[in-house]
Amino acid sequence: MLKLTREIRIEWGHCDPARIVYNPNYYHWMEGGLLELFFAAGHDMAPIMKKDEAFRGTPLVRGDAVFKAPARLGDLIVHHIAISRWGRTSFDVAHHFTLGDTTLLEATQTRVWARAHPDDPNGIIPVEIPENVKAALSSDISIHQSLHQETLHNPV
Repeated sequence: MLKLTREIRIEWGHCDPARIVYNPNYYHWMEGGLLELFFAAGHDMAPIMKKDEAFRGTPLVRGDAVFKAPARLGDLIVHHIAISRWGRTSFDVAHHFTLGDTTLLEATQTRVWARAHPDDPNGIIPVEIPENVKAALSSDISIHQSLHQETLHNPV
């Protein structure tokens, strides 16, 4: 399966009064990571949704997360993401967040490929995932997105 890893620098706004990452941020990063994974596979969701007005994306229908260790201000964590299961209309996404050798969080999400319900445009129905999407996300490639930060050199 296509594997994506991306670095995330923990900023002040990511933390709660206990000075650790406020846990809803992980869900935000999981959503962004999934979009990046699709983009890396050549399936950018924005143009897909623009081109097909009935397409409703990949809504989350189940999510499980186990928090194992905290991340703090200034930490550089790594988000590992890959599709772990394909169904006809649904798929599972595996998320793993690390800080060095320490696992911070492990999560699995089940999502469906969705379109507008034909009888109710406000509703959605799961539909078969296109084979070209499955093939692109099943390729045996690893992609790493790194943060490039400038290093300040202070000659003394």
